[in-house]
Amino acid sequence: MDQLGIARISRRTFLAGGAVALASLGLGLYGCAAPAGNGGSSIDQAGESMQADLYFENGTVITVNDQNDVVEALAVKDGRIVFAGSAADGQAYKDTAGSVVDLQGKTVMPGMIDGHIHTVSPAFFDFTLTGQTSSDEMLKTIKDYVDAHPDKDTYTGFGYAAALFPDKELELGPKKERLDEISSDKPILVYSFDGHGAWLNTKAFELLGITKDTASTPGGQIVKDDDGELWGILADSAMSLAASYPIDRENLPQALTDFLAHLNGLGYTSLFSPPGNGFMPLPMAEYQQLADQNKLTMRVRGAGIVTSWQTDDDLRKLDELKAAHNGDLFKINAAKFFTDGVMDNESALLLEPYTDNPDRYGDAGWRQDALDEAVAAVNRRGLLAHLHAIGDGGVRMALDAIEYAEQNVPDDRARNAITHLQLVAAEDVPRFAELNTVAVVDPYWHLKTPQYWEPKEKAALGERAERMYPMKSLADEGAVLASASDYPVTANPNPFEAIEAGVTRNLVNGEEYGVPDIADMDDPAYLLWPEERVDAQRMVRSFTADAAWALGMEDETGSLEAGKSADFIVVDQNVLDVEPLAIKNTRVLATYLQGKKVYDAEEAEAQRS
Repeated sequence: MDQLGIARISRRTFLAGGAVALASLGLGLYGCAAPAGNGGSSIDQAGESMQADLYFENGTVITVNDQNDVVEALAVKDGRIVFAGSAADGQAYKDTAGSVVDLQGKTVMPGMIDGHIHTVSPAFFDFTLTGQTSSDEMLKTIKDYVDAHPDKDTYTGFGYAAALFPDKELELGPKKERLDEISSDKPILVYSFDGHGAWLNTKAFELLGITKDTASTPGGQIVKDDDGELWGILADSAMSLAASYPIDRENLPQALTDFLAHLNGLGYTSLFSPPGNGFMPLPMAEYQQLADQNKLTMRVRGAGIVTSWQTDDDLRKLDELKAAHNGDLFKINAAKFFTDGVMDNESALLLEPYTDNPDRYGDAGWRQDALDEAVAAVNRRGLLAHLHAIGDGGVRMALDAIEYAEQNVPDDRARNAITHLQLVAAEDVPRFAELNTVAVVDPYWHLKTPQYWEPKEKAALGERAERMYPMKSLADEGAVLASASDYPVTANPNPFEAIEAGVTRNLVNGEEYGVPDIADMDDPAYLLWPEERVDAQRMVRSFTADAAWALGMEDETGSLEAGKSADFIVVDQNVLDVEPLAIKNTRVLATYLQGKKVYDAEEAEAQRS
């Protein structure tokens, strides 16, 4: 067994009961069986009938088990995997299978798991600015929508990027006057692409009752100009002040169904979805309705939010959510914390000051002692704490809180997690493994992003911008990595683009930024900290087996092993073997959840045409 497998087992010995349960089914690691007898019924050594509903052959099966085995065949019965192994050993399953699928050289691998994705899509808003590359383009999109819909009382959009605005707006965000010029008599509110800012016109501030004298929330900011007047931005937790802004929710059920179908098409069979900053609440009622109607095409784990200004109320609400949503496919198993903000508005908490603002260290969303107690309270409830931390100061706060919980919660089995991890102090890297803390990384961002890294991150962080987003160093110390898109911050949550980015630490899709693609993974133009590259196997694990472990689902999904749910995808190439810059081209042909096909590429193409 390799060192990776040894490290994983050493952290998971308290979960050995799962392996015992599989053994009790009479199924070995691959469900290997004795040859079929003469009576027409295939029987394995434990006396179990070797029956299969589906049998896949003539391709590659990436199991992502602890040995990272790659095998030849897969068999499914009653929504569960009953065999993954050689073609010779699988012949008995093939003989009884209701359907035999000839892969014709294609690849089967576990379904993808997004470790942090928001349940929101452009269909939830009036307009979206995602993918636009200039402030003029964004303003035109807003104006065109408002002009085309004069009967609406309010307008809501998503996706502005402060980095595309000039001068002071680059630092503070766009001014309200830009929206006032589009509509002076109706409210407009636009959320930032990273979910940490809201841009309002004057009428929107009036609708919400926010004035220059309104007090902000801890860890948030009502941005003002030099004269103390409203600038136009609610930053971080201050976005909660806009929670009552009217949003059309009538289309939410269909938007949610379409959202999940889109993710199935990208290869996802599971996701973890936390709430965002005031405007991305988890649509729990709609998820529960889909689950109750057996229409949920995704294994969903969700979170409630715990804030520093109403902690006791949030914890009581968390108890209610846990009790109300505890099914197989949809379950509330976590609490979301905002330890700090983001680099965009320099609210991410740093250990050393911002390079372009030497008096500023960012903002903490909590006092350390209060965060310690809140994380411990969540763990006592049998829930995991999922902490947003961007700056190295925020990461240290989160680790300190997890350490406190580890020391003060008896028999704690929670797998707490810290997500984003833009800066991590070198001395804090080993603490992730020591504290059994999952590193939820966003590989999509692990490059020098065109039009963003230079004007925003380099300006704010100086030389620290060259050493952002560690990954290999965390893995080398034994930390579990779970990959995530943080969609809609990442506009296209295609996991194969993230796998490529993790392998190359370089530009994946030049068209997205209006620049040419690279032809060499070592091209220096957008290459970020190449020493932190990881191999394709590690990246696949971060979207499958390790992500499942992080969410407490390792006995159910994440790898292709006998006894687990048949959550898997068929893709057109083996991502472990292709040239790194070709990983992003991987195409999902079919997606299965519990043995049922929930996405078929040919059917989807026919519907589009």
